[in-house]
Amino acid sequence: MLSAERLATSVSRVTVTMLGLTFRPAIQTARPLLWRTAMLNIPGARPVAIALSSDRRGCAALASAMLGMEEDELDCSMIDDFLRELVNMTAGQIKSELSLDQALGLPRVLDGEPIFDASRAWTHYILDSNSISLVVSLSSTLV
Repeated sequence: MLSAERLATSVSRVTVTMLGLTFRPAIQTARPLLWRTAMLNIPGARPVAIALSSDRRGCAALASAMLGMEEDELDCSMIDDFLRELVNMTAGQIKSELSLDQALGLPRVLDGEPIFDASRAWTHYILDSNSISLVVSLSSTLV
């Protein structure tokens, strides 16, 4: 759908403004153990599912940067709200990159990796910023 570089640029348009972080394609190829996943569907003529995932440390570091709080002050609901907002804004950037004239669905948060079962065709992009791994996943099948 998109090259890793274009996707990293799209994500960074959001994270530079929100968090002061620029993401780039990671050198590692193994997906990190994921703690939380925020996903959103873009239904329509060219359906796209978008998911953002990270490990516990990554989710807490990202939410902490956004909310201006120490990581140990965050509870799961704060992290989940942040992830929903991040996937929503990122989906808007990806929608623009793909020239889609389709409405965004509602974001939702899932524990771990349940949406990544083998029956769905996901393309995973591992991005990195200041040792924070963010996995951005795209599928042409709605979830």
